[in-house]
Amino acid sequence: MRKKKGKQNTSGSSKASITGKRSRQRGHSYERKLVNELKEITGNDNIKTSRQESKSLDCNKIDIYDGDNVLNFYVQAKSTQATPQIKKINAEVGLKDKPLAIFWNAQEPRESKQVSVGEYVIIPKSFFYDLIKMQY
Repeated sequence: MRKKKGKQNTSGSSKASITGKRSRQRGHSYERKLVNELKEITGNDNIKTSRQESKSLDCNKIDIYDGDNVLNFYVQAKSTQATPQIKKINAEVGLKDKPLAIFWNAQEPRESKQVSVGEYVIIPKSFFYDLIKMQY
């Protein structure tokens, strides 16, 4: 005896996969936004998303490619409702020669979409102290 299959979505996509695609798209958009901001701040046009430029960096969980090494940190971008899992992210990043800056675009559900409710940068305390020392 065969089981009858339930009604399938005619588009071939489940609600979960559509939500996943939106989340991924939101993350990619946030990476591109950061690239544009960092280009403007540094005056360097050789800053790109690692997806676009470096498969090796992308595999090491680094989201921003800095071809001229003008940034003194690596970037991991997150656009989520939940606070990023800092310890887990730091453990997953494959490069340790520069500190990791986790850029977090905090999201909140509103009606039928997610909206940004603030942007934060999470950095190691020692790196924060180094930034202060550069000012004095």
